Amino acid sequence: MKNLSFLILLFCIVFNSTFSQVWQIDWQQCYGGSENDYATDIIQIDGGYLVTGHTSSTDGDVTNNDGGGEGWLIQIDSISNLMWEKTYGGTSGERFVRIHESSTGDYYLIGSSSSSNGDVSYNPYPNSINFWIVKIDSAGIIIWDRIVGGYGGDFIVDAIHTTDDGIIAIGYSNSDDGDITIHYGQYDMWMIKLNSEGETEWDFTIGNSSLDYPGAIIQTTDGGYLVGGSSKIMGGGNLTCESHGNADAVVIKLDSLRNIEWQQCYGGSEYDGATVLLELEDGYLFAGYAGSNDGNISGWHGYIDIWVVRIDLWGNIIWQKCLGGGAGESSYYLLQTEDMGFYVIGVTQSSNGDVTNNHSHPGKHDIWLVKLTSDGEIQWQQCFGGDRDEMVQSGVLYKGDNNFVIAGQTEKVSGDVLCDFHGWLERDDYWVFEITMPDTTTVTNLYDETGFRVYPNPARDYVVFELHTPTNKNAVIPTTGGRRNPTANSSPLNQRDSSHSVGMTTLDGSAVVIVNVFGQEVTSLLIKSEKTVWDTRKVKNGIYFYMMEIEEEIYSGKIVVQK
Repeated sequence: MKNLSFLILLFCIVFNSTFSQVWQIDWQQCYGGSENDYATDIIQIDGGYLVTGHTSSTDGDVTNNDGGGEGWLIQIDSISNLMWEKTYGGTSGERFVRIHESSTGDYYLIGSSSSSNGDVSYNPYPNSINFWIVKIDSAGIIIWDRIVGGYGGDFIVDAIHTTDDGIIAIGYSNSDDGDITIHYGQYDMWMIKLNSEGETEWDFTIGNSSLDYPGAIIQTTDGGYLVGGSSKIMGGGNLTCESHGNADAVVIKLDSLRNIEWQQCYGGSEYDGATVLLELEDGYLFAGYAGSNDGNISGWHGYIDIWVVRIDLWGNIIWQKCLGGGAGESSYYLLQTEDMGFYVIGVTQSSNGDVTNNHSHPGKHDIWLVKLTSDGEIQWQQCFGGDRDEMVQSGVLYKGDNNFVIAGQTEKVSGDVLCDFHGWLERDDYWVFEITMPDTTTVTNLYDETGFRVYPNPARDYVVFELHTPTNKNAVIPTTGGRRNPTANSSPLNQRDSSHSVGMTTLDGSAVVIVNVFGQEVTSLLIKSEKTVWDTRKVKNGIYFYMMEIEEEIYSGKIVVQK
């Protein structure tokens, strides 16, 4: 009989080979040409998806590119076949960062342009970079377009589709003219509201005399807005929260008329920021980056971490969590799950700390998916990518039932990236792929498929490991133990001795070893009968893995604890 330490070592080997497959890629494809193609956003439409970004290619999948770089829109069907594509722009450079569907079935493409020709109907600020908002029909034909900004340079970051069918675009601006009503100094956060016809309704500036960079904006259920970003507070504007150091993450709550209801600075003595926002029933969640290891920040792993912070309705911190390793991480997507936990999606360069199974070479990125509990504890994480750079921005679409479609970019076919790649080395393609989590109610036994059950799965209060072993040939396996929601009287936790059954032979030295998603041992249970019970009433929600060896047979699988 192998000893317990060897069993744990063997489990970790099996764990490392199976953990990277918690989520599986259902389909994937690359799109682009021989130069750089960057996907930034995705939406679902009837029969498939629209993916937008920008391209420098003039070959491959890309047609009618007029110059150095243009906005690029593709339509694919539900299994990745390219239906049509279209470039937008002039000769001086364009890119799109977001796409939104209007209430009439048309679409808004929101990005930037420095052109005065091609698809740009009129540029009042030639030779400068400005916001470019384009409305198209379902065939990709332009209905109208607008250049907004000034002569100082205005750089798009995010945009939202408002409840009145308009668009709010936000970015950072160095202009003090044109469409900018107020400029506080250097770069400000600047937002502009257009109606469905492309007419300006208002603009609004957030900032101070130093540097202010927005990361995200959302419209809140009360009709107001929440803005997140990073600012170095020096006075001289409407950002007056108390700074912790160089640049803080800032979150600003506006009412429907853009009056500031509250503002908060978060961070430490180095550079920190907020890049994505989520409204909750009792407050908000923001994610960003943490370069600090003091102030509001604890649990920092090194260099730049993803920083997730839950706040109440007035911006007070409820909890905070640093995610990452010794290299760099960035966050771009947040979602609250049915169990009140959260998905966080971003990119990582690390292969230590919270990050395991990163495919990329040092200095390159994998796309990183993390599941948190409602109080910010990691349940599991998974990397997607190859040995070069894989990135994602706003291109994340949640379809429900543990099902995502992700639109990012890749530099090379390797690792998870298995597609028809168009670019040369260090030239990117759009990389679009769908992932699902396999049915967690299926018991996996890697070595033997008979005489063994684990139930219930998912579990709440207990897990039963039931084995009909050769030493108990006459034992009867209970037929009522597999109920999903047993009554109090039938629960193994209410039996007098849940580790023994009358007349069953003791299996000396055998144990069930249970580890978490990091390969850390949670518990080991000595097997003394055909039915061994793991009490999970005080175990955190998450994915766990078990392994046990009985009479030369090894049993292994996955358990979900969900309360």
